[in-house]
Parts: sequence; C-alpha cells; structure tokens
Amino acid sequence: MSDGIIGNATYKCLKCGAKHYLHEEDFHFVAESGSEREMGTEVQHTYEVDEECHNCGNRIQIKFEAWEYPVGILNMTNQDTSGAEILESDFGIHHAPPEEDELEDSVKLIKSIILFRFDAFAEAFVDLWVKSYKKSPQPTAIISFIGSLLAVLSLGLAIYSSETARTERLESVQSYSEQFNLLKNTERNLNDLSAFITSKKSEIEVTKNVIQELETKKSELEPIVTANQKVVDAIFLQQKKEVEKTIWTERWISFGFGVLASLIATIVWHFIGRFKKGRREK
Repeated sequence: MSDGIIGNATYKCLKCGAKHYLHEEDFHFVAESGSEREMGTEVQHTYEVDEECHNCGNRIQIKFEAWEYPVGILNMTNQDTSGAEILESDFGIHHAPPEEDELEDSVKLIKSIILFRFDAFAEAFVDLWVKSYKKSPQPTAIISFIGSLLAVLSLGLAIYSSETARTERLESVQSYSEQFNLLKNTERNLNDLSAFITSKKSEIEVTKNVIQELETKKSELEPIVTANQKVVDAIFLQQKKEVEKTIWTERWISFGFGVLASLIATIVWHFIGRFKKGRREK
C-alpha cells in the first residue's frame, strides 16, 4: 500500500451558495477495505466531512472515496454529497521519501560498482533485492525479469555487432590481399621483362639502335613499377590505420564482456549462498 492519499477540494453550500475549501492537510483518508486482483491488492480509502455551513448553518455531509490499484497508483475517485455541491477536486498518491537505510543501500551499491568491487556489489545487490521483494514481491519480480531480459538482449546485440564488424574487417583485409597479389604479379612481370631486356643486350650489340630503343623502353617501364610500389605501400598503410583504429574498440568490448560476466557470476554465487543459508536457518 502507498503512504496515503492527498488532495484538494472546493464545494459550495446548496442553501446559501457559500464556498468551502479543503486543503491537503485537511484530508485524513482511512483504508477501509482491500481485495486481491490480477495486478495486486486494490485498496479503498475514504474520508468523510460532516459539518455545518459557516454562513447559514446548513448541514453538509460529503464522503470522499479513492481506490488505489495497483499498489502506488490512484485508479479512481468518487464523492457522495448531501447539502453541498462539489465544484472542484484533485487527488493523488502520496509517496514518502525512502528510508535512510534504503538510501544507504543504494549508495553502497553504486559505490561498489564504481570501485569495481564486484563481491561487495553482489552482496549489496542481493540484500537490496531481498528487501524489495519482501516489501513488494510482484513488482520486484516483474522488474527483475524485465531487467534480466534487457541485459541478455543487450549482451546478445553487442556480441552480434562485434562479430559482424569483425567479419567485415576480415573481408576487407582479404580484398586488400587480392589487390596486393595482383600488383605483386604485375611487378614480377615487369621485372621479368627488364631481365629479358638485359639478357638480350649481348645478342643485339651489333645493332646500336635496337639497344638504345630497348633502353628507352626500360626507362619508360621503371616509373610504372615505382608507381605500383607506391600503391602497394599506400594500401598497407591504410590497412594498418584501420586495424589500429579498431583494436582498442575490440579491447574495450572484451573488457566490458569480462566485467559483465564476472558481475553476473558473482551475483549468482551470492544468490546461491543466500538460498543455502536460508535453508540451513530453517
């Protein structure tokens, strides 16, 4: 159940029309009845006014009703009046600030995870969960299930994204390898052509013009070989940059997976320890 119903109301006397006001501090709702429904307990709160009009003495009777369902949610309100007419009303659920021990538990939980003290975090988490479950079993169970489901889905999505990125990088590297092999074969062919020209010099020394022509062709081919070497070097440099760019991302993802796995294992271990301890105490 909540910490109470709060509200304000304005009504007028049906005899003289004088206005009356009820403020938050005037209401003192009492929980009259409760029943179990699908989403928990439904509680009926009531507050009754029985007074005389301050202007004409007319007898005024009003019964305010508010239903809380599920716990912590104002579902509906109703007013039964006699001798007056409700002009305006507004009601809501009052939630008291968390107790000091709950704040201390929350601070302890946050501090332990910031300091990477997983054992202390697991212990604080289990204590906080048990207290919350004892206070509100159904909402705690639902929130825990949804949180666990979201954590599993997030972990699965992170793993899928990491594997997809890794596959793309491997395919990209394979593409660079193919380009490198093609350029290497071109360079080898050009080198073979240069060697062929050199080996034939002795056979065509009788014709100076032919030798000069071959030398000219060689000088024309050398810039091509140099240009291809520059392309190969540029490809390797770009590939190195891409690998360096992604290596830290993979390391952080691996570190995050390791931290999350350690945290989950510690929490499970503490749950098992708490369950065994409870069975021994029984």
